[in-house]
Amino acid sequence: MSETRPHAHAIPTHPGYGWVQEGAPGQPWSLTGPTRFSPSHGSTSGNRQALCLWLPTFELRLELVRSPELGTTSVALLSPGESVRRTVWQVSERAWDAGVRPGQLVSQAVSLCPSLTLLEPDPAHYDATTDALLEVLAELTPVLEPAGRGRVFLGMDGLGRLYGSPHRQAERALDSLFRVFPAPLVASTRAGMAPGKFGAWVAAASAPPGEPVVVSEESLPGFLSTRPIGSLPVDPLVIQRLERLGIVTLGELRRFPEPSLVAQFGEEGRSALAWSTGRRIDPVRPWHRPRPIRVSLDFPVPVGLADTLHGALDRLVERALSRPARRGRSVTAARLGAHLEGGGSWLVETVLREPTAERDRISFPLRSKMALTPPPKAVETLLLEFTRFGAPSIQPSLFDRKDEAGRSEDGRDLARGEVPMSLKDAVRELKLRLGHSPLYRVVEVDPWSRIPERRHALLSFDP
Repeated sequence: MSETRPHAHAIPTHPGYGWVQEGAPGQPWSLTGPTRFSPSHGSTSGNRQALCLWLPTFELRLELVRSPELGTTSVALLSPGESVRRTVWQVSERAWDAGVRPGQLVSQAVSLCPSLTLLEPDPAHYDATTDALLEVLAELTPVLEPAGRGRVFLGMDGLGRLYGSPHRQAERALDSLFRVFPAPLVASTRAGMAPGKFGAWVAAASAPPGEPVVVSEESLPGFLSTRPIGSLPVDPLVIQRLERLGIVTLGELRRFPEPSLVAQFGEEGRSALAWSTGRRIDPVRPWHRPRPIRVSLDFPVPVGLADTLHGALDRLVERALSRPARRGRSVTAARLGAHLEGGGSWLVETVLREPTAERDRISFPLRSKMALTPPPKAVETLLLEFTRFGAPSIQPSLFDRKDEAGRSEDGRDLARGEVPMSLKDAVRELKLRLGHSPLYRVVEVDPWSRIPERRHALLSFDP
């Protein structure tokens, strides 16, 4: 089967694993999903020489490694984050031959292939493998830029004296994968090296498994001219319109003048022409990943009740907020995961609208995500991660936390007759703006009175 045909859906793999179908039907080389290239033109920051390592259908291959007996059967991996209308995410060669396609409903897939084996996704396992892969590749070059699971760009500028020719550098990167993957997965990994991320990605997509393709800067325009139009990292609607015009390869796109493409497609038309001619070189930029704050809670008995999981989530958020590594920073993104009874995992993520360090504002969106896509089985371990952080809040809390464990001390100083400095400053500012203190203090007068109004009194608060 030809590797360069523009409409090929199947990606060749190691003989022990058969053929595996990519998740995006009709556009196995598209970059529009996990990442988009930087919009800068001619940028000098980052590494110009890029090496792309790509393992197609990364998640399904990891499942086949854990269950090698399924390698010669019809297998499909279910889409994550769905609870009602489950769909197919990735399929094996036998399932593809039976008519199963990514995006189909489970009922449709099973009707086409009654012997189909459906696998639940295990996102925690996939993320752990990705982290291990990045750790190993970071020893080869400090300039890494992940592009979703199973694909990463490496900046290779200045490494010729260490590892030799570009082809030898690519082989060195493939050899390092043996520390993470078994031999069949390393043999299925594709490697492409070229100036810029786009050229490296197209080279990797056209490379045979385990055999690097190296493209020099002089031969880059000619190499790109034969590549399919679907390899452009632009909006899929732009690709569809170009295909309707009969444009199949990048070389055919060069026949159109730039003003015409800009008039039809806007800035994406200009970028598409620059990529197709090799004039646009997107460098590999160093990727900074802040250390996440992780906390977990083990249940003595697997839990499936939503109320119990919500209470456990609140405790985990409090515990994560009390970590010394979090102090002085607000939280902007979090993820909630679980190890499920009988194996497998579950994961949801959220990006907060505003940076915050309040428990309820962090746990509420996670509870909403949990309600939309609940864990498919009972939970043995609940895990919480703060993955991205922001600046501290502009306005501090009126009642400062002073307990080393991070437990709230709200009002305790006030009960002892002490007024926190933050509260004094707030009252002073209100008096300047209003002319008087609008705060009142509840004072106990006659707690045993049968008349509720006599038990307490309001006194003006002006420290």
